[in-house]
Amino acid sequence: MSQPAFSDRLRAGERLLGTLVQIPRPEVALRLARQGFDWLFLDGEHGGYGPAEASRTLAVLAGTVPCLLRVPSGDPDVLNDAASCGAAGLIVPHVDSAAQAEAAVRAVGGRGLVVVQAESREAVADIAAIARVPGVHAVFVGPYDLTASLGIPEQFDHPAFRAALDAIRDACRAAGMPLGIFRMTGTEARTHLDQGFTLLAAGTDGALLEAGARALRAEWGG
Repeated sequence: MSQPAFSDRLRAGERLLGTLVQIPRPEVALRLARQGFDWLFLDGEHGGYGPAEASRTLAVLAGTVPCLLRVPSGDPDVLNDAASCGAAGLIVPHVDSAAQAEAAVRAVGGRGLVVVQAESREAVADIAAIARVPGVHAVFVGPYDLTASLGIPEQFDHPAFRAALDAIRDACRAAGMPLGIFRMTGTEARTHLDQGFTLLAAGTDGALLEAGARALRAEWGG
């Protein structure tokens, strides 16, 4: 029996683990796809993935794993171009209001999932409205930018960050909105499972490459 579509799995609240792919080479994404990830996070904000790079990678992957493409901004022209590349959906950074979420949905025009990133004090303040925007399929927390916006950069155990996560979680739960987050390690990502986060991304291709190299050097004794 074929596996349900990624959008159905997301809506059903399945735990979906992915990793960030920032090196815009299809060979890198293909190697990661073979490791059993539920999805891949093609990064066009902090990585090298534009629509052309995403299209080439998606062609090589040939549907073996769903990919979400993060665009560099919520500019309508950027979203319109990216929505045509064939990814399962787009991750839109720095969505601080329901109005911005609505604009993103209009620009994508039904060509894939719309995942909006909540990564600022302003987004937390308007999260109840953001989570109820029709056409938004998930809210994804960017913890690095969120802690910076709160004035506590990278202090992920700080009460203010925990309170912000609670507010986002409660709003998304009330709206029936799937919720995701990025963390650098799988151990860190697992801490959010009991909080209701199901769209999880852990690590980056570069970090995984470095970790593998360090492990090899350790085996060699160097």
